[in-house]
Amino acid sequence: MIELRDKTGRQIELGDILKVFHFIGRRNKHHYMYKQAMGIKTLGSGTDYLMLSHLDLNDEYYLECCDGRVLSDYEIVQSVDAQFLNRPRAVSGLTKDRKSKA
Repeated sequence: MIELRDKTGRQIELGDILKVFHFIGRRNKHHYMYKQAMGIKTLGSGTDYLMLSHLDLNDEYYLECCDGRVLSDYEIVQSVDAQFLNRPRAVSGLTKDRKSKA
């Protein structure tokens, strides 16, 4: 089971397309990359990692540790069954990365 959530609190599942913040360019334009959750890989220590594809024509991927985190720069934009909007959200575990204005 994948123990990672996007910035809205929805659990990331295999096949999901994720919009990932990349950088802020000129004139405050936000640039994003798109990734796909491809599978789970267990390394020698027994820890599970989510394989994220770069959505290009080669087989390269990178790994994110499935440790229950909320990935604040990731957002699910499409899923295999198109039902990602109906997934329950975990609001109690969400934390803001930005400083709150006091």
